[in-house]
Order: sequence, then structure tokens, then C-alpha cells
Amino acid sequence: MKKVILTSCILIFFVSCSNDKKEKSKDLTSDKNQKIHAKNDCPDYLLTRKQENLNISILLDLSDRIDLPNQQAKDSAYILSLAKAFNTHIKSKKLGLLYDKMEVFFEPVPKDPKINQISNQLKISYIKGVSKKEWMPKTVSLYENTPSLIYNQARLSFKKGGYPGSDTWRFFKDHVKDYCIERCRRNILVILTDGYMYHEKSIRNNKNQTSYLTPQYLSKLALNTPNWKEIMEKRNLGFIPANKNLNDLEVLVIGIENQNSKHPYAQDIIEAYWYNWLQSMGVKKPKIKNSDLPSNIEKIIFNFILNK
Repeated sequence: MKKVILTSCILIFFVSCSNDKKEKSKDLTSDKNQKIHAKNDCPDYLLTRKQENLNISILLDLSDRIDLPNQQAKDSAYILSLAKAFNTHIKSKKLGLLYDKMEVFFEPVPKDPKINQISNQLKISYIKGVSKKEWMPKTVSLYENTPSLIYNQARLSFKKGGYPGSDTWRFFKDHVKDYCIERCRRNILVILTDGYMYHEKSIRNNKNQTSYLTPQYLSKLALNTPNWKEIMEKRNLGFIPANKNLNDLEVLVIGIENQNSKHPYAQDIIEAYWYNWLQSMGVKKPKIKNSDLPSNIEKIIFNFILNK
């Protein structure tokens, strides 16, 4: 059965500013700066350049999938590619136009405080006056080394009790608008998952639509046939929409994988579940990719983030 653990983090800004050709640290936690960065406080000069200001959210699937061979290495490489794409975007902008951020989320929140402490390091924000020379290499370093620490801690934390499940559906229902969408930025959510969703506290059924999808449930749907798509459409199979009006959000899902060798259409079906679900919620630009070599996925990530 697919299981997942996810957690949320506190935003940390890393920034410095230039003064007399010397860079000094700048505190972005002041009341003034908090007001500037408030979600609904969007000056016209930022709103007019909205598509140039990135807001990248990464939703990590820390379920039992990370115990699969090479999965942690793949995910770590995908995350590093995201950091590189983010830096490529930052590099192209003038210092005075910086208003870009990247952060990591999990759902549900784990009880282990160490995971939160580690993931806090992945909260990066570039604003006007930032030292790109200082923080671009630090961003790559953090996104190269920190994910493996999170994955290892997740294994230790849930070794005894097991993984409670993937509640991506709940994340979309309760958090996606608050955590991942801002008026002043181009909002991108990247989800690393094999495509299965399940959490015992979010089990919902509405005729042939559900809030979950597991290998066992997929096997019961009688879709192991070449005309699976027609059957799926006729029976209106899919995920229950968890939200609506997400037209200001772009979503890239990476890692869809068939775990059942006896079901050759499983991967296509899972991808259809996700694509139809994201479209039903009004997601602006849904893109679903299977698990592949990091070198292949990196091109997908760069094209998506850089809007090519």
C-alpha cells in the first residue's frame, strides 16, 4: 500500500545587500519587510512583472517509496536540478528586480522536529539587494546535501511505527492556496511522488471518485486492458477534486512509476488520474512525468521552470 509523510516548514530568508561596494547582512524578519512580503500586499511594480518572479514550492513524498532501490538518489538529483534551474533564473535577473523564493513542504506534518529543523535550511528567498554571488552557490550546496538528511531522518523516525500514508489530497484541500500561491509571483508546485495517494484520515468516496489511489485499489478497477481510457471515462474514475480555481498555479509531477509488473497500463492510468485531477481543479499548467534518469528529467525541469 502506498504510504507517505509530509511536513511543513518556516520560511527563512537568506539575503545581503551592497553598501559602498561591501556586502552586509540584511534582516528580512522586521515588521516592515514582513509587510512587504505579505501574501496580499502586492505593489503594482511587482504585479506587472509577476511572471518574472518565481515562487517554487516542492512537495516531497517521503513514504515507503524512498526505500525503493535508487529512489533517494533519484529524488536528490531531481531536487538539485530544481535548485540549478532556480539559480539559472536568478542569474538572468538584475539585482533590483529580484523577488523569487523556493521552499519545501510535507503533508502530513511529522512529529519528528529534526525533519523540520533540517528542512528549514531549504527555505530560500531572493529579494532586491541580495548577494547573488554569495547565495547562488549556497543554494546549490543546500539543495545538494540537505535532502538526503531529510530522507535518512524520515527512515529513522518511522522505522518503528511505519509510514502513515500520503495525504497529497489533503495538502491540495487545506494548504495549496495558502502555501503555494502568491499574487506577486509565478507560482510553481513540483511534486515528487510515484503517483499513489493514501491517508487513513482522508479517505473519501464519491461514486467512482476517491481521495486515494493504492496499488491494491488500482488492481480492483478492472482497467488492465488496452481500452482502459474509454472505461475510465465511462465510469468517471478519478480523484475527487480537492479544491477549485487554481488557475494561478502550475504543477509539475515527477516520478510516476508502475509498481505492478502484471499491470502494463498502471503507469498510464496513474498519469491520467493526476492530469484529470489537476485539470478539474483549474491548475494552469499541469505536467506529469514518469520516473526516469535524473539527466533526462533535468531537461524537463529546466524547460518547465524557465518557461521554455
